[in-house]
Parts: sequence; C-alpha cells; structure tokens
Amino acid sequence: MAAQDRYITLSGHRHRYLDTGGNAPVMLLLHGISASFDFYDPVIPQLAGSFRVLGLDLLGFGGSDKPQSIVYSLQLYADLIHEFLEKTGAIARWPVYGTGHSMGGKYLLATALIHPGTFDKMVLSNTDGFVTLPSWSRAISLPGVRHLLKPLVTTEKMSRKMFDAALYNRQAIDRGLYRKLLGIARDHGAFDTTMKLNRNMPLLDMQRTGLRSRLGELTQPVLIIWGDHDQYISPKIAPVVKQELPTSKLIVFRDCGHCPMLEYPEKFSSAVKNFIFEETPAH
Repeated sequence: MAAQDRYITLSGHRHRYLDTGGNAPVMLLLHGISASFDFYDPVIPQLAGSFRVLGLDLLGFGGSDKPQSIVYSLQLYADLIHEFLEKTGAIARWPVYGTGHSMGGKYLLATALIHPGTFDKMVLSNTDGFVTLPSWSRAISLPGVRHLLKPLVTTEKMSRKMFDAALYNRQAIDRGLYRKLLGIARDHGAFDTTMKLNRNMPLLDMQRTGLRSRLGELTQPVLIIWGDHDQYISPKIAPVVKQELPTSKLIVFRDCGHCPMLEYPEKFSSAVKNFIFEETPAH
C-alpha cells in the first residue's frame, strides 16, 4: 500500500513529499527535471524494506510550489534539501543516505558540499552537473520564444516523444505508471520552472559556481549508476564523474536509457542496497 502524500513548508514554500516512516536509516530520493519523486515508484517498495524512504518534490516541480519570482540556484536547492532533512527529523538519529537522478544528482552533490556531513553515502544515477548547457538553452527561455514553445512542448505527442527518448527499455514500465509520469512531464508549471532554470544557469552550474572544483572535498563513498543508452546525458560522462569523485565506483546498466530506476527497478534497488550496506574498507 502506497504511503500518502504529505506537505511541508520549507523557507515559505509548500513542498509535496513522501515518508514511508519506520525506525531505519534514511534514504532521500531526489528526482530529475520535469519530474517528481513518483519516478521512483517502482523502487520505493523495495527500498522501504531497508530504509525510511523520504521522497521530495523539488521546488518548481511535481506537487510542490512553482514560484516564478524567485532566483533558483544551487544554494537555494541545497538549503531547501537540508531544511527538509532537519524538519523531518532525518538528520537527528540515523545515518542519512541520498539518491539523486539526473538534475537531482547535481543537487545532492551541492547539498553535500554546502552542508558538509549531511550524507553518509550517496548514489548518483545518470547525474547532471558535469556537462555545460549549450547557449541556445538560454535563448529558448526568453519570453517571446518560450511562449511559442510551451503549447508545443507540453502536447501529449511531443511529451511522449521526449519521455520515450529517455527510455531504452520502454516495455519495462506498466501502462498506468507511464501515463502518470507522462502527465507529470507535461505540467505547464514545471515547464515554466525549467525555463526559469535555463535563464538562471550561471547559479545552477557546478562549474561556474565553483562547486565542481570542490568535489575532492567529499570523502563519503559514492555509487554512480548509468544506462549505456542514455540519450540525455551521454554514458561517456560517467567515467568523468568517477574520476572527479575519488571515493566513487561506477556501475553501467546494459540496454538501459536515462532512467534505470524505471527500466530495471529490481537491479537498481539491489545495487543501491548492496552499496549502502557493504563493508567500507578501512583507509
């Protein structure tokens, strides 16, 4: 039985979240762009057997507020994530682990750097933060262009095409979940947030904010998971991420696209649990 949605106010903004409860170590799940924690639906029941799972709809996405008058930045997201963990009592008693997919991986790393000691171990799936967006991504977010794009990009046909491009093992997702996630991806408010993120890219870029040069400060173990057919963030980036995170190890899923947790939920859950609970070698 799925846990009910909950809502929490973080820095004045209402956020939707999930909390499976339980007296166990915490696993925080952070989603990617134009998504929500629902993208982890297939793995939440498997992870909930070992963790108190916290899923957060990031500001601007899913069922959380989508303010357009604020300045989105890595600092903002890191502060909101840390506040969420504090207000849910996650930090107080147990180890806290984090799993971040795509954009969520970048925010996980930012939180770990800006608020040291937050996470004991981290999992990065097909993570953002190691590529620079092309200049046209800002151009399409300008008012005249984005107003033309919005009705096109949020149509079912275009949204389906973009969503399908994120998947290699499309048949692994049942029809009901596929429809649910497609509806989340088509959300007009989330489109507006994405355009806002594009315009604020200097404040959301790991390189330009100086956070990328600080990755060597991270001492906790990191698992990197990637799909070998990822069309959104090339698997060629995975070795770069591994090289820049000295305490990391890399697993590449075969016949998998941008969303391993959707395409291979059992394999993904097992990889995460094995990594979290394995013995960490003494240095």
